[in-house]
Amino acid sequence: MLMLSKILEFGLNLPEMTKRLFSFFILTFLIQFSYSQEKSFGYGTSNVGALRYYEKGWEYILDNGEWQKAEDAFRSAVAKDPEFLLGWSQVGRISHDPEERAAIFTKLQQQKEKLKGWEKALLEVYLTSLEIIDAKDRGIPITPEKVQSFYGISEQHFSEFLKHYPHERYVHAEYIEVIHGIYGAQGGLDSLEKHQKEGLELIPFLMSYQAQLLSETKEFEQALKTTLQLEKRLDNPDLPIIPFIYGYIAFEKSEYEVAAMLIDKTLSLDPKHVIAQRLQKKIHDQLGIRDN
Repeated sequence: MLMLSKILEFGLNLPEMTKRLFSFFILTFLIQFSYSQEKSFGYGTSNVGALRYYEKGWEYILDNGEWQKAEDAFRSAVAKDPEFLLGWSQVGRISHDPEERAAIFTKLQQQKEKLKGWEKALLEVYLTSLEIIDAKDRGIPITPEKVQSFYGISEQHFSEFLKHYPHERYVHAEYIEVIHGIYGAQGGLDSLEKHQKEGLELIPFLMSYQAQLLSETKEFEQALKTTLQLEKRLDNPDLPIIPFIYGYIAFEKSEYEVAAMLIDKTLSLDPKHVIAQRLQKKIHDQLGIRDN
């Protein structure tokens, strides 16, 4: 910052018009400097390529609704760094193979003590999530105590993590899902509003989730408005996230035929979209359609 003070001192001696230009450049510098000072998190890997694939996987699954591409990215992350435990946790969570999931869960349980600090805290959340995902896919009943335990651990670890790393947007995205699970749709909306008041921009996923929460609180006009804004922002009609949100809103409005058409479109764009698969089953139940 000593260099910055010398630059500012130099600026005081410039003509008025030049001062204005100088002020503009200084402001630009400060914004860029501030951005560069944001703390980033390595998630337990020192391999730059592995981290890049890991973050890309989150972008695919959350911001775009592209589950197949997300799976490919997470698998590429652990191929780059086979010791990347948080990367393996995402492979386990997204895998459709029960045997692979079980093997990954066992591997992570055996190796979790290698991790320290926030990496270990996040892995604890993801391991509990992996258990619940596996139980759902196997048709095993999930006790309320298990769900409450998952939400409690997730809220505690995510909230503390975000105090230290507030710009880790995909952890924040999952945190909002947890808040929704614990406190309901209005709780999720309140948390998103607080996020925006703090000057942080909503990533595409959080815009989509905001639209879903608005539809759950029967604010359909605002939900559709938010989805339209997201559609313009993404500017790509082939992303599964767009028909999925419109389908979700239609489902909440009890427009089941419209919802079915939109969720069918979502799954035609990405057959591995697990959330769309679950919503499709709910829609079929309402329409009296028996799934094979």
